[in-house]
Amino acid sequence: MALQSLKNACTKNVGKSTSLVPAVDRALDILALLRAEGGHELKFATIAKATGCPKASLHRIMTTLSDHGFVEHDEITKRYSLGIVLAEYGRDALNNVDIRQLAKPYLQELVEYSGETAVLAILKGTKVVMVDKREPLNQIRVSPFIGTKFPATTTSNGKALLAWLPKARVAEIMKTEGLPASTKNSIVSPEAYMADLAATRKRGYATEREEFQEGISSVSAPVFNQRGQVIATLSLSGPAVRMTKDNIRKYGGKCIELAAQLSTKMR
Repeated sequence: MALQSLKNACTKNVGKSTSLVPAVDRALDILALLRAEGGHELKFATIAKATGCPKASLHRIMTTLSDHGFVEHDEITKRYSLGIVLAEYGRDALNNVDIRQLAKPYLQELVEYSGETAVLAILKGTKVVMVDKREPLNQIRVSPFIGTKFPATTTSNGKALLAWLPKARVAEIMKTEGLPASTKNSIVSPEAYMADLAATRKRGYATEREEFQEGISSVSAPVFNQRGQVIATLSLSGPAVRMTKDNIRKYGGKCIELAAQLSTKMR
């Protein structure tokens, strides 16, 4: 790419907000410059000339970006290129954007298989968020609102997420959210809750029988990203009278099957 084009990639400061942090803004301009070069390596002098950044300041910025993996510095050629960590950030961003679209056919299949409500949920902080759903035609059905948040220590969705999180993270969430006594069936003992998470990992899906809301039961299975980290759940919820032990076992197996298929799409 011609130097003038490289300069154009980094001369977007005109009209920018005055509240921007100059060093961060410059670092992002440098990443944009390297991206505009199509992945080719650039010399320090080329970056300095294209950005107009003083060499001392540029050296500190490049060292910081390199230390965090955002740029790679070839010690032999002395050139810089985009770092591999950006690909990891990109994959994670795509996962968050694409998962609702990718999950749609699996939610529909769950509804057709069970006649109950299928939900896609994710973890945000210490909350479980319902991000998509498919409902059956039954007049009596569970009908959660998309965007609804629940404490991650409640519902089968929360269990299916927490069961595959690091213990330190689970302890943090439990400390923040506690174990609410929503119904007489709620698990309020930390020991009993941790035992339930262990059972969830063993069988591959989480269950919740009128623990969060009387008359409602559910079953959930985890969805994993390309690094094997849990990022979402597929679940089925319905009236407790229909969510019998046999049905929960059967639906749990189906949730595992489709969650595994969705997980492969996330890689």
